Amino acid sequence: MKKVFLFLIIYLFFIPNVSSAQISIVDITFLLKNSNKGKSIQKELDNLNSKNLKLFNEKKKKLEVKEKKVASKKNILSKDDFNNEVLKFRKEVANYENERKKSAQEINNIKVSKIAKLLGEINKILVDYSSKNSISTIIDKKNVIITKQENDITKEILKILNN
Repeated sequence: MKKVFLFLIIYLFFIPNVSSAQISIVDITFLLKNSNKGKSIQKELDNLNSKNLKLFNEKKKKLEVKEKKVASKKNILSKDDFNNEVLKFRKEVANYENERKKSAQEINNIKVSKIAKLLGEINKILVDYSSKNSISTIIDKKNVIITKQENDITKEILKILNN
């Protein structure tokens, strides 16, 4: 900790270019959640999740009914027939679980690709904004402990992103 503190003191007081460099911060998480495109992505993902949840809840209910039917046949069927019914049911349950996992993975892949595309757009905007406004460094707000409020360019970037 002492080394870091010493480094910061030396860096801040003895390097002349630091005072001339303009550093700004931007809240990327805020942009992802509050931009029109970010809200659109979240709404689309919520719709996909709700459709899948409804579909898989219906399938789960059907499997629960089928499980009761199979259990009720225990005393009626021979041991071999009952075991075959149980195996068929277990395969259906395994297929259900695989479909659910596959669907969740597909939604996650869609989320990752859409957010990556939006982050690419944000990056292009930041590069353009920094060159137009002579900003040498832009840092994500989550990595900043303290700064002046006028260094925060999030609202300007949000306006550009929404246009």
